[in-house]
Amino acid sequence: MSPPLATLPLAPAIGIGLLAGGAVGLLHFVGLRYTVRLLAAGRTGLALASQGLRVLLSALLLAALFHFGLAALLAGFGGFLVARHVLLRDRAAIHAPPPAGEPRP
Repeated sequence: MSPPLATLPLAPAIGIGLLAGGAVGLLHFVGLRYTVRLLAAGRTGLALASQGLRVLLSALLLAALFHFGLAALLAGFGGFLVARHVLLRDRAAIHAPPPAGEPRP
């Protein structure tokens, strides 16, 4: 018989939260890009289904992390935000304007 999940030590709970939050955060924000493209293409039904799936997956993750304890839940939020930052930084680097004085390609 395994011990209850909420009795995990602090370090494993934080590790599980960061990894799970980061993975689901990457899926969430890549899915957001896909949802926006669907909306721009006029495919509203698929866009709403994609939005619902993203929100449901994120909510399920946070509910699951809650069972590992508050530290895992907070680390999951942190992993989610780190994934958002990484994806936004990646997109900003691709679409960054050229420095002043350089001609545009």
